[in-house]
Amino acid sequence: MSQENVYHFSLATGRLKEQAIQLHHERYVEVGFFEKNETDPYQNFSTYFTSQTGDDSKVVGVIRLISKKLDELPTIQNFTIYDIEKARLHQLDKTRYAEISAFTKMPQHDVGLGLIKTALQYSLDCGISHWICCIDERAYNYMHRMFKFPFKTVGVTQVYLGSISIPCTLNLKECLDTLQETRPQLYDYLTTLSEEKKQLEVVR
Repeated sequence: MSQENVYHFSLATGRLKEQAIQLHHERYVEVGFFEKNETDPYQNFSTYFTSQTGDDSKVVGVIRLISKKLDELPTIQNFTIYDIEKARLHQLDKTRYAEISAFTKMPQHDVGLGLIKTALQYSLDCGISHWICCIDERAYNYMHRMFKFPFKTVGVTQVYLGSISIPCTLNLKECLDTLQETRPQLYDYLTTLSEEKKQLEVVR
């Protein structure tokens, strides 16, 4: 399941962040999510992660975490969220949640799990306990069936960015506990540090 020998996954800063933003925009224009000259209002509030090919360091995948006040996050703004679920989210300190989005990759590059792992480990390191997201209905059903990710529906399903999407939250601890029981191999993959990160831990 490891992809580290083929791809390099990392937090994107500097020039790498610019490449991540470019890939996100280009792919979203290709599939009709963005207009060509559309400005992304969340870009300056996002932490980006990338996957790069091991041979030429080309950026082939991206995912990001958006950090804003709860009511300013895209899922909360664009979906009807159940009152009780919004009240529960409001009980969390703003440092404990982030919206995960911009999940995209180039064709023929199977980097999805590696990107999720990178964002997950970053979140745990930073004390983020909940992800907020809106997921295409087909992707939701696939990830729930195949990976047992315990996404919690928190609002009304609707068409968003061209597809039927479901507003969700993911409690990261609950997710890992579920995976440890039902998908131990996937749990091990998501929680095992990369060699690069192991070296950083030793330096600390």
